Amino acid sequence: MGRGNFLHNTYERVSQFEEVAEFISRQVLEIKCDIETQKLLSDTDYACHLVFKLSQKCRGLQCPVKVQDLLHRKNKEFQYIYFISPRFVYLQGNGRAPKYREDGLMEVIMWEFNSGNNDHVPMSLKLRCYEGNMSSLIVYGIEFRPI
Repeated sequence: MGRGNFLHNTYERVSQFEEVAEFISRQVLEIKCDIETQKLLSDTDYACHLVFKLSQKCRGLQCPVKVQDLLHRKNKEFQYIYFISPRFVYLQGNGRAPKYREDGLMEVIMWEFNSGNNDHVPMSLKLRCYEGNMSSLIVYGIEFRPI
């Protein structure tokens, strides 16, 4: 999930996630992986959900975080995600607010893709916090679900 400035396994296991990472002081988070499509429905649109929790000492993360697809830099498209729902929700086109889950965690859609007919789909995302940092963000994992 990136290098440095985070703690592993500092929280009890919740749901199906084996490990968690709490970020201490980080402005940028890069997520890279190859999604094995044999575990997905072929030629189907999917949403990539970041599953997280905020520590009790959270004082930041009020501002949106920019998500950029590094594999498609030429089109210069990006999304904004929130880890804390904005007070006044006016999310125009490229903004996404978090939702609470039944297991007590939160999730936010940070990327969408089509599974196609290939063996894998590469994913390379950069999340950047421009105001403050992502300290007290506890990442539990990523889930892929059909849209």
